[in-house]
Amino acid sequence: MKNRCYFAASLLAFLILAPSAISCADSHSQKTTETENHVTETALESETVNPNDRSQIKDTLPDTLNYNGRQFTIYCASTDYNEDYIAGPEEETGEIVDDAVYQRNISVAERLNVVIQSDSYDEGWNTIGPAVSKLIMAGDTTYDLFMGAQAGLTQLVTDNCFVNAYDLEHIDFNQPWWNNSYMNELAIGENYRFYLNGDYFISTLLWTRVVFFNKVMYANYYDDANALYQSVFDGKWTLDRMAELAKDVYIDVNNDSKSDGDDQLGYVAYLAASSTDGFVYGTDIPFTQRDENGYVILNMMSDDAVTLAQKLPAFYAQPGSFWKDISSDAQNQEVFMKGKTLFLGNSALCHAKDLRNMADDFGFLPFPKFDEEQKEYRSLIHDSAMIGVVSNASQNLDMTGAVLEALNAETYRSVTPVWYETALKVKYSRDDYSTQMIDLIHDSATTNFVYAYNYALNGIGLIYRDLCNRNSSDYASAVKKLEKTAARKLEKIIDIFNGSLDQ
Repeated sequence: MKNRCYFAASLLAFLILAPSAISCADSHSQKTTETENHVTETALESETVNPNDRSQIKDTLPDTLNYNGRQFTIYCASTDYNEDYIAGPEEETGEIVDDAVYQRNISVAERLNVVIQSDSYDEGWNTIGPAVSKLIMAGDTTYDLFMGAQAGLTQLVTDNCFVNAYDLEHIDFNQPWWNNSYMNELAIGENYRFYLNGDYFISTLLWTRVVFFNKVMYANYYDDANALYQSVFDGKWTLDRMAELAKDVYIDVNNDSKSDGDDQLGYVAYLAASSTDGFVYGTDIPFTQRDENGYVILNMMSDDAVTLAQKLPAFYAQPGSFWKDISSDAQNQEVFMKGKTLFLGNSALCHAKDLRNMADDFGFLPFPKFDEEQKEYRSLIHDSAMIGVVSNASQNLDMTGAVLEALNAETYRSVTPVWYETALKVKYSRDDYSTQMIDLIHDSATTNFVYAYNYALNGIGLIYRDLCNRNSSDYASAVKKLEKTAARKLEKIIDIFNGSLDQ
């Protein structure tokens, strides 16, 4: 375990964050537009403030809050993520994102007079749930916030071990630093919110799915890469179109009648597991619906769901799709960086930095639509992204709400713009169109209930993984095999919440 503390002290006042970088578009809250318009009006009046400067967007925390040096302790289930984005460096490094994280922590600690300590543990998605449950069930009061993979923490939904965030004082979910659309999708009924997501949980931005493409190869076979960007803008970027482009560039270089690393490929991915999820939940196929109380009802069978089960396995099986013998994400990226494939799958925005040394120009694309009738693109947040929960054993709920609000607000004002506008859009992208694609991907980031709760619902959210692995289109049989048990587990979850969480 590693830990790091940030101490509140008046001598640290000079370290409080200065005005931050230019902001990006944000759609987390219905209040965002109203808030930004207010900032714009203020800027025009003073003629000294950049209307896009998030440092001028205020939160609603009282100025009188003072927690007298009490400690706020975070359990973070990732050493790397903790060191980069939560605890941050122990001092300024001169690297723009590091310094923004460092200054955010100092600013919040100074403002609320708290000590922020972040302990890191190497817990994967499949171990974070048991680790957190063990601590909470034992009545451990050490941690005020647990951060871990969505896929693991959602498995604890029936354990009655988390605080309803609607009951936390000082949190204002109308503010733009809270990702309400994401949290609403994870909600169990309209009165409960246990899983937190906002700018402080920047992992969800880092792990938003993206398709990278080789601009040189595209231009050699088709036309200027800008035409592919235009197809996205025109709403014509679909799974059928991607499959067609990928198939047409394939060359069996070694003449062995199979797609492998020696060939010129159309699509490469690390396994037909998580690489399939972005396609499935990039569609507008709902898979669920909600009743009048906001409770979820499974809706797995639809014509579009059946059609997708024909299209997606066919794409993975077609000539030029290479994934069965890819052994790691690193190998996956290596094939792309060598200029040997048109499309790179199983990737997220955070992987852009890994491609910085690629010789060929590459571009960013959202995952394709199901068809042209789909109104908007949807970019899946991978289920390994970090979300937050508050233990019902916590002794410091008043402080917890205030610190969470302050951390998310300050991240929104300072860290997110630096990573998003400066690192991602300037350091890692190669053209102006890519920055527009990044905006589109950011603004369409989402999840889906059956995907998020897959491991609590009998695996029903990952049906297409198995179909692609087996090159099967028998979706109806797969649903039939899982649906009855999944529905029973979902009914248990709802019964618990209808009974005011009595088990």
